[in-house]
Amino acid sequence: MKIIKQNTQFLKSLLLAPALILSAFNVNAAQQCIDIGGMGLAEAMDETHLVAALSGTMTGAHALVKNQTKTDTGLILDMAHHFISDTNGVLKTQDIATLSKVPNKPETYMLEINYSVVDSSGTFEGYRGEFHSFGLIKLDIGQVILRYKGEICKS
Repeated sequence: MKIIKQNTQFLKSLLLAPALILSAFNVNAAQQCIDIGGMGLAEAMDETHLVAALSGTMTGAHALVKNQTKTDTGLILDMAHHFISDTNGVLKTQDIATLSKVPNKPETYMLEINYSVVDSSGTFEGYRGEFHSFGLIKLDIGQVILRYKGEICKS
C-alpha cells in the first residue's frame, strides 16, 4: 500500500511539473504574436513620399518623410508608413530612420528604420509592436533596397 501511495504522489508531481514550467514561461497566454519579415524595393515619388513593393509578410508600403535633420554622418528622418499585406492586413507606423553616409559612394547611405505600429486593421486588427529594417538608399535617384523583420502582438 505504501508503494502505491508513493507512486501516486510521484505521478501527480510528474503531471503537475509541466504545467508549472509552462505557466512560468507563458506569462500572458492570451497574447498572440506573429513574426513579420521580408525584403523591399522602394522608389521616391518626390522629396517626401516613397512607395515600395515588398516580399514576405507585407506586399506594399507608402512612406511619408515628415521631417529631416542633418547629422555629421548623414540624416535622421521622422517618418510614417502604411503597410499592406495580400491578406488585407494594414499596419500604420511612426518611425525614425537613420541614414549614414557610405564612404567613397556619393549619395549612398546605409538605412536603418525602427517602426512603431500605432494602428492596424484587417487581418492585423489589434496588433502592435515594433519591427526594424536595414538597407541602402541612393538619394540622388531615390531608390531603396532593404530587409525588414520583427514581431507584432495583440492581447
